Formats: sequence, structure tokens, C-alpha cells
Amino acid sequence: MPTSYPWTTAKKCRRKNYVASLEVSTHPLKMDNMRITPSLNKTLMESLQNWSMPFEELDPLLRFEKMNVAEESLPLDICEDEKENYLKVWNCKKTSILNKYTTGEKLTIISSFLPGGEKISTFSALIRQVSNLNEKVKHRLEQLDDFDEASVRKTMGLSQQEFVTKVHMLDEEIKKAWDSEQRVNAFKIAIQCSKLLSDISVMQFYPSKFILLSDVLNNFGSLVFDRLKNKSFGNKNIKFQDIDPSTVLEIAKETCQNWLFKMASIRELLPRVYMEIALLQCNVFISREEMKPTINRLTNMIRGMGNPLVAIYIRVYLCNISSKLFGKESEPYYKDNLSEFINEYQQIFHPTMLKKYGAQLLTADQYLNLYVPAVDWLLFGTLNWNHDQLNLLEELLKKCNEIENSELLLCCIISAFDSSSVIQKSSAILDIIRKNADGMVMMHQALSSLGEHLCHAESYRQVSAEVLSQTWWKLASGMKNTANFLQVLEPWIQFACIQLSSQHINVILRGTIRYLIKSGQPPDNYSMQIQNVVKRILKHIPDVEELFLMDAFMPLVELVQTSAARTSMARTVLTVFFERNKSERIDDPIVIASLMRLCRIVHDSINAVSVEDESKWSGELIVRCIQAARHEDLDTQLNFYVECRAAFLKLDAVLVALVHAVNTLSTRGAASRGRWLQRACAAYCYITVPSLQCALSRATLYLLSGQVALLNNCIGQAEANFKALVGVIPNIPQYVQEDGQKKPTHDRVAGLISNFLSTLLVLPDNVDSNSKAYILSGFIKTLERVEWRKIDTLYYTTLLRVLDLLCEMTQEQYAYHIDSVISNDELYGAEEEFVKCLENYATNVCQELLVVLKALSDAKETKKQYSLSLELFWRIIKRGDLQQSSMSGLASNLWMLSQKLQDSNAKYAKSILTVLQGGDPAGRQLLEKLKVQ
Repeated sequence: MPTSYPWTTAKKCRRKNYVASLEVSTHPLKMDNMRITPSLNKTLMESLQNWSMPFEELDPLLRFEKMNVAEESLPLDICEDEKENYLKVWNCKKTSILNKYTTGEKLTIISSFLPGGEKISTFSALIRQVSNLNEKVKHRLEQLDDFDEASVRKTMGLSQQEFVTKVHMLDEEIKKAWDSEQRVNAFKIAIQCSKLLSDISVMQFYPSKFILLSDVLNNFGSLVFDRLKNKSFGNKNIKFQDIDPSTVLEIAKETCQNWLFKMASIRELLPRVYMEIALLQCNVFISREEMKPTINRLTNMIRGMGNPLVAIYIRVYLCNISSKLFGKESEPYYKDNLSEFINEYQQIFHPTMLKKYGAQLLTADQYLNLYVPAVDWLLFGTLNWNHDQLNLLEELLKKCNEIENSELLLCCIISAFDSSSVIQKSSAILDIIRKNADGMVMMHQALSSLGEHLCHAESYRQVSAEVLSQTWWKLASGMKNTANFLQVLEPWIQFACIQLSSQHINVILRGTIRYLIKSGQPPDNYSMQIQNVVKRILKHIPDVEELFLMDAFMPLVELVQTSAARTSMARTVLTVFFERNKSERIDDPIVIASLMRLCRIVHDSINAVSVEDESKWSGELIVRCIQAARHEDLDTQLNFYVECRAAFLKLDAVLVALVHAVNTLSTRGAASRGRWLQRACAAYCYITVPSLQCALSRATLYLLSGQVALLNNCIGQAEANFKALVGVIPNIPQYVQEDGQKKPTHDRVAGLISNFLSTLLVLPDNVDSNSKAYILSGFIKTLERVEWRKIDTLYYTTLLRVLDLLCEMTQEQYAYHIDSVISNDELYGAEEEFVKCLENYATNVCQELLVVLKALSDAKETKKQYSLSLELFWRIIKRGDLQQSSMSGLASNLWMLSQKLQDSNAKYAKSILTVLQGGDPAGRQLLEKLKVQ
């Protein structure tokens, strides 16, 4: 090939062009359809959930929240034939109890089957000398019958986790002893576990300790039951309800009686009752009719327990075993045990118990809360038994009026009953609380539970709602504990939002601020509770924008002063506000000012150590605010954007949104007002874009801002943006960091440059410049400084696009125009000097493309070389003057090169030949020449 081919552009006649057409089987934009065959046993949604399950692992930090939600949504009614429902509900409660009742105190465990610990007793039976066979047999029988005969060791100073580990070890020891035929040892371990439940030295952990040890006793009872079942029925899979005592083998009955006799020989009341309850199901092998009287007897025996905390939990264990065996038939036992608890209620406040929890530095409400899980469970079964809940509620409220210190029972009653019943009796409940307010330590829990129920009221008479609101406010405002006050405020403010007017809500907020200020404690100590209160208001007030018009809302939001608390509060308010506010525009200046205040707090919290997700979330909230804010006057709107730019310089996402917003604003300016607004908007964008850190974002916005300025006939501003764009292109990196991943930029840069070159066609030259098409010439020079390899697709594709633009710019009439913009076809009128300058540029570009072809050959990039040769050949045919020997010669050489590099897919070459056959005479002449060669 010659070293240089002068480029000459053919002049086009504006007629229909002949274009190549390729036969295809599918449309390139058609989406692929995926056929999903749903399972016969599952719905489509269930199948999709199963597929996505591995990608949706629950955040470990959210599991406790899920547990609490499960606890709150426990059903109050269960189906007739469902013993398992009681078990499922109890398992949910167990999880919440274990999470709630924890301790940092040191615990003690006493057992003869765990290593370590301090030896506290040695029994002579183990060291007694035996001289003959009869004495040996007698000694072994005594060991079987005397369950206390062992070396007992006390392990003290255990942490909570160590205690749990020890209990699990005891459970494993029971299983090991049972599997090794040492069933008496297994029985001893179970007895020692039950004795541990008499220890209340760490009261606040007792509910969790009961859960752990009762599970061990359940496992032991199951082992005994399964052994008796195998003795009688072998390996048959028979359930408890299917066992007929008349069909039980005699050996099984004898073994069962032996276990019951051993249990009855336990001297201490607590372990004897626990073990009898654990082995209660074994009575079915002797007599099914005796089981329910046994439960009644055990219910009465528990009266002998001197410690009310121990007594209530053994009643829970009795009811659990009963529901496991009899399902709904066990519900009367719940009612009986609840009645027994109410009859013995005053034991809770016995001076001995007051001294014990006082010695452990527990407050009165902490002590009473230890009883709450047990009373709730007894009420759960009682409510399922008695379906006339309103009458039952009246009966229990009457007892609360009759007995002293009824707050524990009252709190459990309020939380246990359904909302409709509690709402009907809300006035009576408030009266009980008001009468006993002076001595109530759980008043905040009772008021909070009552408020949660009232939040479910669909409609409430306005007068009654105001009376209730006034009553609870008098009670709450008299509390000395700020945390308790905020706990009560949270549900009741929701009730006020649903039932009362905005004036009432504002009065409550004012009172809240006064209370928090007078309390003398920093509001930052209660920032999470205040945030929950604000979140409730935002979620349930009918008109969320009206909230910002209240004079007490923003002062409450800004009451917290620490940076972290203020930021968290601001994010919460903005997030919930935009979730609730469905309007696309906010035009109230007070609301806009309040939102902007919150946005500034969020923005100012961003610093060098902020994580990417935090910055992204903050940016999204601020962008939502900017996009929604609207001012009728365009000057005011632009000034608003200027203030935003000054306030939010740290976040690129916000600056990008501001540039887009200002470009949109410039298109709203009326022509009658002159072009000052469009020029001001263009200047705003030109000044703002350099603040962005990402070069690719800067280049994209420079292009967009220049196009908008050009559309508004602001030629000077458009040129400035395009010049800046040309200067940014060499700085665009090959990869950008997005969402924690490095993503290539080549495709995006290629689209950006193609869009830019298309815009340059309609951009008129600056008549004061000595250079023709000086923006384009500057871009061509810039390509020499870009760190792209010559064999990169992006590089030679860009050169081809430049060649296309140069050829189009030499035409007498361009393919498209912008109204009111005089492009170069009108400005120069195809002046010879202008055309010659462009053809010189085209010659240089063509020469560079030939250099690229040589580089591709040296790099063995055969496919790219074949593609580029055909692309350049096609442009010569469509845009070059084939009457010139240099053009036709270059075309011939390129065609021969492509034939030497023949690709497996020759459709493109065949399409080109088809076009040549139906093209102009010069094209047909070239075709003949190619065929000859």
C-alpha cells in the first residue's frame, strides 16, 4: 500500500440511500423468554422463593428481631385436634425467654456427674467394707434405692454460657447412662437437675434456667416412656393416644410401677413433683383414667411450694406436659393453675421475697417481670378454654380491683387478651391504673400494652379518644423514669395520630419536650426511644407533610445533640417521610426548609471514614429531597439549587442530581423572559461539574450540559462544556469502582464519544477562531494523548466515528439541525477552504487507521483486522469519491486484504457486494474492478 491516500469526500444527493439488509431469525431487541414448569405440589411463588433462598440468608443481627415479632404474633386460638400447636407456641416463647432473661452474675451448679467443683459430701455407703456375697447384694440394692448416695460436687463462679454448657453436659450424661444400661444413674442426674430449680440465688436468670432444665427433664421422661413402649409393643410406631392399658404386657406394667415407686421415694417435695410430672405420660401403661386426677392432685400439691417464683414455673411445667398429652383437653388445667396462682398471689409480695430480690439489687419491676412469662402462658391456655373473652376479662378485672398490688396480673391480662375486648374495657382499665398509680411499679408496661391495643381500633369516638388521651397523659407525665415515659408515649402517640387532630398531637409533643427538659437527664441517653416515637408519628399521621407545620415536631427531632444520634434521627425522618409521601413535588417552603435542615445533618456526618453504603444511602435521601422540592418562581428554584450545591459538596451523587435538575430547569424558562436564565443554568453546570471526583461522570455531565446549552442557543456555554469534555477524556480510567466491584468503562466511553461526535455536527464554529472545526480538531489531537493501545477496539472505533463526522460535515446540507442554531452547513455554505480543511483531517484519520491495521497484523489480531478492513472499505464506498484514483485504489487494497483474512462469517462482505451492485456507477465500476482482480 502507498504510504498516504488523500481523502476526497463524495457529495451526496439527498435521496433514499441503499443500505445493506441482513436476514436474521430473531429481532436483536427481543427478550428471551424463560419457560418455567411449576411443581404440582408447589405454587410458582413458593418455587421462586426456594430458588432465591440461598441468596437471602438472614442477617444474624436481625434474627432476634424476627424472634420478637414471632412472639408478638402468637395466636390466641388453636384448632381442636392440635397438640403440636401448643408445642410450637411454647417453642417460640422459649426462644424469647432465653434472649430476654440473661445475667452477668456468677452461677452455681451442683451435681455428682460433672468433673471438677468442690466436694461437699461423702457418704459412708461407698466406703463401707463388705465381706460376703449377701452383704454385697444388699449393698447394691441400697445404692439403687438411695438416690442421694454419691459424692456431690458444687461448681461455682460459672458464667451464663458455662452454665448452659454444663446443663447440656448433664443432658448428654443422661443419654450416655441410659444407653449403657445405667438407668439409675440417669434417674439420679434428672433428680439433681430438678433440685437446681429450687435455687433462686440469681433470680433474673431463673426463667431461662427453668427452660434449660425442663428440657432435660422432658428428655428423661421420653427415654423412660420409649423404653416402656418397646417392652410392651416392640418396634411398633404407636402414639400416646393409641395406647390401651389393657393391651400392655405385664412386664411393662411392672417396670412402670418400679419407676413410679422410685419417684415416690424421693424425700424432697420439689424434685418429687418435677419427676412425677416428667414421668406423667408413663401412667398410661397402668391406667389412663388415673392420669387426669393425678394432674389435679399435682395442681394442689404445688401449694406446698414456699417460693412463689418456683411454684409458678412448676405450674407452667405441669401445664406444658398436660397439653403435650391431651391437647385442648388440658386447657381446664391452665385455668385451674391460674386460679391457684391468683389465690396465692400475695405470696409474691411476702417480706422474705422482698429481701431476697433486694439483696440481689433487683428493682421491684425487674422482680415482677420474672413472673410475666409464666402468667402469660397460663392465660394463653385459659383464653383458649374460655371463648367468651369479654366476660372472662370482666371477671379478671374485678379480681384486680379486689386484690392489692394487682399490677403484675393487670399487665399480663392486658397483653394476653385480644384488642377488641381490651378496647371495650379500656376506660375501666385506665380507672384501675389511675386508682393504684401511686404504688405501681409496672404502670408503664400496663399503659404501654393498653396503648398498643387502642392503636388497633378502626374508629373511636372523638370525645372518648380525647378523654382517654387526657387520662393517660396525666398518668404518664407524673412518671419519674424517663425511659418508662417514652415507652408509654410510643403507642399512645400512634393512637393520637389515628384518632385525634393535629392540634392534639402538637400539644402532646410540646408536653414531651417539657418533660424531657425538666427530667434533668440528657435526651441523648434516650435517643433510640425518641427516634421510635418520631417514627411512629411519621408512619401513622394521615398527612405527613402537616407534621412539619407543627411548631413542636422539629424541636423534638433536634432535641438529641450528639452527632451519631442526630444523624440517625435525621435519616429515620427522611426515610419514613419519603416512604409515606407519594407526591412528586413539595411546594410548601416550611416543609422544604425542614427537610433541608435534616439533609444537612445527614450530609455533615459524612467523613473520610464513612463506609460506601452509608454515603450512598445519605446521597439517595438528599437527592429525593432535591428532586421533590419545587418553587413557583424559577429564580427562587435556581437559588435553591445554588444553596444545595454549597451545602452538599461531599456527595457526588447529589452534585450529579443537581446538574440534572438545573438542566431541566433551563428548559422550563420561558422565551419571553430572555436567555439569562438559560445562561445562568449553563454557568451553574459548568462550575459544578469539576467538583465531581469521577472523570467519567464529569465527561457525561459536560456533554449533557453542552447539549442543553446548545438546545437553548447558548453557543458560548455549549462550547465551554465541550472543550472541558475534550480535556477530561484522557483522564477517564479503564475501570471504575461501583458497588464494590471494578467495572470496565470502554463501552460507556464509546457511547459517550459517539454521542459527542453526533452533537458536534450541529455545533457552529466560533467565527473568532482561526481554526476550522476547532472543537473537533482539538478532540483529534486529544486522541494522540489518550492511553489507549492502537489495537484496542475503542481506539479504532472512535477513529471510524470521527471519519464519519468529517465526511458528513463536508456536505452542503447536514442530516439534522437544531431550531434557531445556525450550523456550519449554513455558516460556511460548503466553502472550499472549509471542505479542504476537513478532508485533510480525514486523510490523517484514514492514515492512522492504516497504521492500526498494520499493528493488528503484527499482534496476530486477525478477526479485528478483518473487521476493520471491511469497516474502512465500507466508508470509502459510502462516503469517499471513488472517481479519485487514491480512493478507488485504497478501496481495492482493503478489499483484497479482507479476502486474505476471510472470516467464517462472511455475511457482512456479501451485504457490501449486494449494495455495490445496486449503487451508483462508480460503485458498480469498482465492483467490476474487484471481480477482475
